[in-house]
Order: sequence, then structure tokens, then C-alpha cells
Amino acid sequence: MSTVAFVALAGMGATLRWLATDLWPGGHRGTMLVNVTGAFLLGLLAGGGASATTMTIVGAGGLGALTTFSRFAQDAVDLATDSPMDHPTRASGNGAILYVAATLVLGLVAAWLGLEIAS
Repeated sequence: MSTVAFVALAGMGATLRWLATDLWPGGHRGTMLVNVTGAFLLGLLAGGGASATTMTIVGAGGLGALTTFSRFAQDAVDLATDSPMDHPTRASGNGAILYVAATLVLGLVAAWLGLEIAS
């Protein structure tokens, strides 16, 4: 049963990530949303004393598939290398720095909030 649940949650997490990152204009916003949301939910699980099995199935399966470090890194590179002429709303270099810093800070705050709420 655990393997089936792990795979099912991984599939749902990956689908939600795809929806957030590919259907939202400016995919980096969707990536930030899923990463910060995943950090918050993982904080809730950890703070709520979830069992090792639950942490594996929900944490690694569902939330691991929902969140994405590789897409985060690619978005940062894209923001750093895109020309402001191609994307007037992006400031080359500065946008990447802001995106990376905001994602890290918001992710840590979200995880902390999840821990605090659950405990």
C-alpha cells in the first residue's frame, strides 16, 4: 500500500507543479509558489509529528514531486540571462538575484510557520 500511495502522491504533486509552472505566465512565479507551498506543508508535517511512513509518502512522494530545485535553478539562470529588451518586466541579473533571495527567504519563513502552526 505504501508504494502505491507514494507513487499516487508523486503523480499528483508533479501534476500540480506542472499546472503552476507551465500555465502561469512567467513560469518562475509558479515555481516559487510550489516551492514555498511545499516548504510550508513539509513544516506542518514535521511539526505535527508525522510518522516516518507519512513523511516518506507525503513528504518525499507528494511534496518532493510538487517542489523542484532544478526548475528553480533554471528559472534563475533564465532571469539572469534574458535580455530586458526581450522581457521588459525582467531586469537582467537583478531579477535573478531577487528571485533567488525571495524564494529562499519565503521558503524558510513558510517552513518555520508550518512548524509553529503544527506544534
